[in-house]
Amino acid sequence: MGKIRNSNFELMRIISMIFVVMWHLILHSNLYNSTGATKFFLEFLVLLGVVHINSFVIITGYFQCEQKFSWRKFFKTFSLTWFYKALFAIIFFIMVPGLISRMELFKELMPLDFRDYWYINCYLLLYLLSPFLNKLISSLNQKNHRKMLIVLFVVFAIIPLISNQTIVKNDGYTIVQFCFMYFVGAYLKKYPLDKNVHFKNYSKNKKQMLYLSISLTAFFINFLLLNFSKIIVILDSSLLNEIGQYLVNNSRLYSNPLVIIQSVFYFLFFSTMTFKSRKINFIARFTLDVYLIHENYYVIQYLYNWIHIDKILKFSCYKIFIIVIIVSILIFTACIIIGIIRNLWFKLIDKIKIYKNFKCKVIKYIKEI
Repeated sequence: MGKIRNSNFELMRIISMIFVVMWHLILHSNLYNSTGATKFFLEFLVLLGVVHINSFVIITGYFQCEQKFSWRKFFKTFSLTWFYKALFAIIFFIMVPGLISRMELFKELMPLDFRDYWYINCYLLLYLLSPFLNKLISSLNQKNHRKMLIVLFVVFAIIPLISNQTIVKNDGYTIVQFCFMYFVGAYLKKYPLDKNVHFKNYSKNKKQMLYLSISLTAFFINFLLLNFSKIIVILDSSLLNEIGQYLVNNSRLYSNPLVIIQSVFYFLFFSTMTFKSRKINFIARFTLDVYLIHENYYVIQYLYNWIHIDKILKFSCYKIFIIVIIVSILIFTACIIIGIIRNLWFKLIDKIKIYKNFKCKVIKYIKEI
């Protein structure tokens, strides 16, 4: 049957991707424009799930810091992204006449333009930089690695917050943030908290409660600060209005210091788990498919109109809260099924000798360069 790897981080990938789907469901639809108690509960869900991007990058640093760069892995992500980009462009070109011109279709079929997938752009660049980042990491001892993280936290999290992004700009959607989180993941891999003098005598349950408590505390502080900021916005003071609006906008940024703390301890919570599940590992293989499908530019334009998600606003806030979670899980499940079908198709194509030889020659050529 083969060896089953630990499923703790695979479960985290699944939960984080459900958070991603829920995040996009709320922000891309008209739901976030709601008011009152409904807006309160939706903001609760958004800030609870804001850990998703940072958690994925921390996982990358955690594992990639001890692995060699692989062009096969790079092109696997690259080709998968291009496949979905081209697939949906062709589907919507045929199914929705006039939506995409022939010239736009030609541009969409070009494999070098992934601007609609900002995460993929940053991830691929991070992966290309990983051999050099790893050299830097290997040259640092624990003390200097910790100092570097402190400097990065101050420069790219604290300063952008207190300077209103005027001195150093980092909203979290940048390669700078990805490198920062990569270094965090690498530190947690090289110097596990289990071996730290302050934590090594803690039981597993005590560590889990501690990590989860810190993560949730950071979340609640961020959530309370958001609601306090909305009070400042309506006060009769232009200065306080500006400060309040900035704090409101900053609450959802991946570079927000509270979001970073929430993300790190969210990751540490899952790091304490030790269990194995073939089903979880199998589902986690297709989390990238989920992102590439539901976050496709054309899918975004039609998905939420097709499911009429805005009609749930007529329900009570509690029902909306539950419906959003259920719909997010359904979208996630549908994308997983599509990903499984895609994987079967790819396996059939890989068996074609001409394609296999072509792929090997391309990878060999790039390696030689």
